[in-house]
Amino acid sequence: MVRSQAAPGSISGKSELCLDSGSSVAVVGGGPAGSFFSYFMLAMAERVGMDLSVDVYEPRDFSKPGPVGCNMCGGIVSESLVQLLATEGIILPPTVVQRGIDSYVLHMDVGTVRIDPPGHEKRIAAVHRGAGPRGVLERRWRSFDGHLLDLAAKKGAHSIRERVEGVSWTNGKPRVKTKTGESREYDLLVWAAGVNTAALKLFNGLGIGYKPPKTAKTYICEFLLGQETIEIYFGSSMHVFLLDLPRLEFAAIIPKGDYVTVCLLGQGIDSALVDSFLNAPEVRKIFPTGWSPPEDFCRCSPAINVNGSPQPFADRIVFIGDSGESRLYKDGIGGAYRTAKAAVKTAVFHGVSAEDFRQHYLPTCKALSRDNSIGKLIFMVTTLIRNVRVARNGVLRMTAGEQERRGLQRMSSVLWDTFTGSAPYMDVFHRTLNPFFLGRLAYETAAGNLPSRNRIRFKEDKVTLGDLGKIYSEGEIIVRQGDVGDCMFVIQSGKVEVIKEEGGKEVKLAELAEGDFFGEMALFEKDVRSATVRPLGEVRVLTVDKKMFLRKIHDDPSLAFRIMKKMSSRIRELNNELMRLAGS
Repeated sequence: MVRSQAAPGSISGKSELCLDSGSSVAVVGGGPAGSFFSYFMLAMAERVGMDLSVDVYEPRDFSKPGPVGCNMCGGIVSESLVQLLATEGIILPPTVVQRGIDSYVLHMDVGTVRIDPPGHEKRIAAVHRGAGPRGVLERRWRSFDGHLLDLAAKKGAHSIRERVEGVSWTNGKPRVKTKTGESREYDLLVWAAGVNTAALKLFNGLGIGYKPPKTAKTYICEFLLGQETIEIYFGSSMHVFLLDLPRLEFAAIIPKGDYVTVCLLGQGIDSALVDSFLNAPEVRKIFPTGWSPPEDFCRCSPAINVNGSPQPFADRIVFIGDSGESRLYKDGIGGAYRTAKAAVKTAVFHGVSAEDFRQHYLPTCKALSRDNSIGKLIFMVTTLIRNVRVARNGVLRMTAGEQERRGLQRMSSVLWDTFTGSAPYMDVFHRTLNPFFLGRLAYETAAGNLPSRNRIRFKEDKVTLGDLGKIYSEGEIIVRQGDVGDCMFVIQSGKVEVIKEEGGKEVKLAELAEGDFFGEMALFEKDVRSATVRPLGEVRVLTVDKKMFLRKIHDDPSLAFRIMKKMSSRIRELNNELMRLAGS
């Protein structure tokens, strides 16, 4: 049910097109953008008492390995997105996360340096978007995209395993036609199928003003090495390469469960460039001695969004994820999350007209676009560093010194956030303009060279493979009453008890389990911890940084909803307990 109708592509006037109970929504594409949209659309609609029908059209089967279930992605969930999803109550289980990444290793011809975050905590998830590469021998992990689609289904979304082959406009509403000939009219059409499909041409004749994003080609391949070999040679680090190879802009190797994923970005990537990279000494030294690529392996050359659509919307139509706007080179899944939530908030709280999307959805896309412009500048500087040996020496010396001293991490934090996509490019750029940063880099560049380091071998710590966060054992203290805190904690697995110390005695306030959080007051006020939290047996906990959370909540206030709801529930439980004690 929609309150009024308008012509396709209309962007003038004050449209009153709004969803209401009984409205139907079509989401084309069951990848992260489509699944996030469906999940949050149903969650927000429920909060405002709106009963919607959401159909997700996704022909791929994410339970099957190889092309039939592939979503053509290197498969990294960024540090900031892992924290945001935990805040939203979305826990990524070890059955989906094939390896938790806790560090980056930067490889250059002048040497190698490992960059560790201050907390030494695994907050980056290496996943397979589908069920695994072609030829997978044993399925031990689930698809990340399939997991998100299942979460949307649990919220009430209907998954339709059909390919959309037609979009038309009838009765003032978008109509979707599938390959089997089925046709249905909707109050809102959400296009989340990405840029690696010819289906975007379906909108050419609708007159809605949509232009697809500009794209660039990447190269992704998978090598089967086995868990034991990966642990020895790659560990829980993502390996990034700045090599002086013509046409190669960026390269990374991501360790997963039994596979490593190689991702290359550059100009006209072909077999010659791939061979040059794989045979580079800096690459060969991190693989086992004598290893060479097999004759046949899973590989593809997907397109990525490098310049978003200028108008990713029309009346009752919105384009999200790669088909609208995304993050440049990094954190595409995070870009899908941001655009999906912005589109949901617009549709639920404002309306589904082109003007509604222009006012309330487009600003998110423009913010991503502006930040991507800064990102392009940063990658130009990265290219300069890659091509100038003295600059590579300076970066290596400065980073290695910071990692050894564990003091101010100016270069380390810049590299970390550039590689992970955990912070906006604008924030990274501002840090590089700091006089102390520039002065230290100039000193290290002039100081000379570090000798090349030997091959780094890795050992897994207590948190293994897909376990995100940090493990605490019984008897340890996670949070101590009276300490100053600056982060919140989300329980990934296990249980904790919350203890209040009064007059030398302990009073147990609560027992929390997987999905619960504690220490949330540190995000909103600067005060000491009001209670002690300790494990009940072994527990795995993920921290949520205050700075990251406050920066994100400024863009998306709905992030605080779950925290406020839980805090309200705890206050109510405390009042009930006080009343019980008063009456006893």
